[in-house]
Amino acid sequence: MRGELDRARTICEPLVNRYPEYYGALHTLGMIYADKLQYPQALGCLVRACMLDPRSWKSLTALAGVYVELGANEMATRTLEQAKQIREDEPSIHVTLADIYHREREYELARDAFRRAFELDQSLHAAAIGVANCHMDLGEYAEAAGVLRNLTNRGVTSLPVLALLNQLPSALVDLDVLSALDKVAPEPGMARAEFENSVAFVRAAALHNVGKHGEAWQELARANRTLWSHLQHAARELSDTQRANIANVKERRIKVRSAGSGEAQTTSLFILGPSRSGKTTMETLVGALTGVRRGYENPGVENVIRRTFQSAGLLTHRIFEALPPKLDSECCELYLEDLARRAGPAKVFTNTHPGRIHDAARIAAAIPNVRFIFIKRNLDDNMLRIFMQKYTAGNADAYDLEAIRTGLLWYHQMIDLLAAKLPDISRVISYEDMVADTVDALRTAADLCGLPMEHAALPNLGDDRNCAAPYHELMAAALKPAV
Repeated sequence: MRGELDRARTICEPLVNRYPEYYGALHTLGMIYADKLQYPQALGCLVRACMLDPRSWKSLTALAGVYVELGANEMATRTLEQAKQIREDEPSIHVTLADIYHREREYELARDAFRRAFELDQSLHAAAIGVANCHMDLGEYAEAAGVLRNLTNRGVTSLPVLALLNQLPSALVDLDVLSALDKVAPEPGMARAEFENSVAFVRAAALHNVGKHGEAWQELARANRTLWSHLQHAARELSDTQRANIANVKERRIKVRSAGSGEAQTTSLFILGPSRSGKTTMETLVGALTGVRRGYENPGVENVIRRTFQSAGLLTHRIFEALPPKLDSECCELYLEDLARRAGPAKVFTNTHPGRIHDAARIAAAIPNVRFIFIKRNLDDNMLRIFMQKYTAGNADAYDLEAIRTGLLWYHQMIDLLAAKLPDISRVISYEDMVADTVDALRTAADLCGLPMEHAALPNLGDDRNCAAPYHELMAAALKPAV
């Protein structure tokens, strides 16, 4: 409990070796390994602890947390359901369950689980922040603002709260984020350098929102430079992968798979574009059509690719191109099963995961009833919004303007190639055209998916066009080669 993990481990390990059925030592050792991020070792201890005491909700919840870290979300959910049957009113169970739902992009379920945890423990501010985050993901900005206002009224102005406030429409924010940032402190266990880097991104966004663009750029340049120094190698590897994919798509003749007899007729609509290009905006618009269920950046394709490798007894990959073509039918069967679960009675189910651009050709050839909407955006605006974003994972090329531009140009080239090879099942829409003529963009999507133009009130999409205008000279100087 004091954080002396190595000392605790040296006490527990000999106890477990001498007394293999000592539940308390096994549970504690599992927690120690988990805190040290040694998840395979934690798994072994906690599974044995649960074997000895199947009704220990503490061990079951801890085991579920380890499953999450190891990417076994389905096992984690099953384990948490067992824990919930034993102790339904334990907040930590609901928080862990909410985290799984959020990773699976089941935002409604995640929101409700976070809310239940906060109802059970009003001091659990992380759960309230989770509720607000889910509201943001669902486009429920007024609801998110209400949750965050409740937190700030209680004196909770942590960095995650301020970061979310920055993303709300200014009319919904009644707190001076810049002043609050001067008083914010690191979360327990957060390294000082990581904290200061995160603060710089949040401060840059706050300065941008109040029109202090020069100061915002200084913060952005410094924060991005720090991350780029650690990620250049990963960015070069990504660039190599992108070049290989371009060559692959150029040479490939894509035969679109048609639906077989008895197969579900739900349409999978992949809305693909670079990060910050307007995919979610397009999905919000399409979601107004009758018969559409939004899937957000759900990992459905990645999950079934992994399961196909595993069921075939092969080394597990998450990349479609690595899957032997003879396994396409099995992968398709698993995908349609997952699609039925996620989509329910909907006629169209969306996916906005930008990484699907890498295997779009393979998806079209292996899965029936697929459609694509490719999104492009003004290059400068897109570059700026990526440069302003600190990503939780991936996107190694997001912290250097030249790398960002190279990645965007690659993505646009992939869009052009795929649109040319898949003319009957794809459309290209620019963010600017979508905002300028919302009805026409919606009609394009409806026609592509075979849906009538029946829809609820059209959503307010906002307008982020020309956001880079105040930074044109600064961006041009940063991109200019050194003499």
